[in-house]
Amino acid sequence: MNHAEQMSPARSTMLTIFLIVFGLEMIGGVYVGYFKDLRMVDAFARTANAFYVLFVDPPRFASIGLIWNPLPSITQLPFVVLAGIWKPLVTHGIAAAVATSLFAAGSAVILFRTFCRFNIDKKFIAILLTLYLSHPFIFYYGFNGMSEGFFFFFMIYAVSYMTLWISEGSPDYIIHMAFALALAFFCRYEAIPLAAALGIGVLIVIFFSPREKKFIPVNDRKEKYFYAEGTALILYTPFVFSIFLWILFNWVISGNPLYFANSSYSNSSYQTISPMSTTAPWESLVYAAGKLTSFIPLFIGIVAVRIMNRRLFKYDFYVLLSLVLAMLGFHYAMLITGSSWGWLRFFSYVLPIAFAWLPYELAQPAKDQFTRKLTPIILIVSLTISWGAACNVLADPQKSLEEHSLNNTTDESRRIAGYINDNLVDSKLLTDSFATGEILVNLNSMSNVITSASLDFSDIIENPRKYEIEYILLTDPQLRTGALDALNQQYPGLYSGQEDWCAQEKVFESFKLFKVIY
Repeated sequence: MNHAEQMSPARSTMLTIFLIVFGLEMIGGVYVGYFKDLRMVDAFARTANAFYVLFVDPPRFASIGLIWNPLPSITQLPFVVLAGIWKPLVTHGIAAAVATSLFAAGSAVILFRTFCRFNIDKKFIAILLTLYLSHPFIFYYGFNGMSEGFFFFFMIYAVSYMTLWISEGSPDYIIHMAFALALAFFCRYEAIPLAAALGIGVLIVIFFSPREKKFIPVNDRKEKYFYAEGTALILYTPFVFSIFLWILFNWVISGNPLYFANSSYSNSSYQTISPMSTTAPWESLVYAAGKLTSFIPLFIGIVAVRIMNRRLFKYDFYVLLSLVLAMLGFHYAMLITGSSWGWLRFFSYVLPIAFAWLPYELAQPAKDQFTRKLTPIILIVSLTISWGAACNVLADPQKSLEEHSLNNTTDESRRIAGYINDNLVDSKLLTDSFATGEILVNLNSMSNVITSASLDFSDIIENPRKYEIEYILLTDPQLRTGALDALNQQYPGLYSGQEDWCAQEKVFESFKLFKVIY
């Protein structure tokens, strides 16, 4: 048995941790989703995309959509398939809660295993993990179905194996990081700055690590460059292939390789109807600093420990710094260019990065006995401050606007779905799922419903009569989602009753139902 295997925790312990975290997250998910009937808009979109794959006729993987990165929806498919038996899996976001709870539990296991690999005291591990996993933001995003919950897992996985590679040097760890990056890209586009930061970190280690200097003499630059090149190829090949696959999927399915970036449903199109405000660099910096109060304390604690141990300017700190700055710099650049809504979650990545780095940091020798005893106190206090700051931020709608913008159309959507279930079950209905997704998941049957996830949708909206469409469900074009609705774009006067081939059938708060006249 090798040294790494000796330090690895027992499988029964990891399974126990997995089940405890999964169970607690699921309790939160069921309480918020089922009993409180609350969902975040973007989380629902991922569940709806999984629903379309299985319930829009004909069932096909392409219905998962090409705007959102697909992995959060893919992981929900095994649970969404049961929606025919228990509808709340989609209508109340329970499938999303199951999926993100699994990834939150997986993150806990990865972290625990890494702490053990660095031979950290088990009692101290328990304290740190409890503080991190119960952190209000981390816990909430561990069950709410948002893509951050999935992305955190792969980010933690990649950073953990980076620290193991720095410590032990096994090339296997580069392979682990490579596939973590590849899968992270299918969760969020922030995988791109994460990949850049990990690449920078690898170069720093290769050229400045004392271990690597022993492995390849410092004066043998040519060999160093070959080593860096080979390592980069291993690190980035799966990641580049993921990007290629995503572009290929977009090209084959939509005919546009950059459909995810420039289609009528993309973020760029959203900006044309609801422009994001650009802010001056200094104002953006102040704004970002305000958002970071819940997430930055642990990183500051690590910096303090390094200063005490006179290790702040060591090569490995720059690896951590590159990871933190890449993720924060990405969203800072988005802010100053007016490409970001500036949500709280966009600044959260520093916390899981710093925590995944923690096992490596704790394994470093202390300068003296006093510093060794003070280090755990500083880190625990840092996490506690982060914990308390998150409570304050999440309790204030002004500081966490997105987290408080929940459940704004559910009642109306269910009323509309109820009307369709009672009156139009045998009628052919046409609608754009971009704006009506919450209605669609509440329908008893999708067999007669044509949506933007259906085959030939673009042909059907050009000539609804040809395809024997009987009803059209349309959202108010004055709303942001309504302005991007394909039917509103195809027939700008339809909602206001200016199309003589349709007659208004039913008026709801933000939607209208039209009957096609033959």
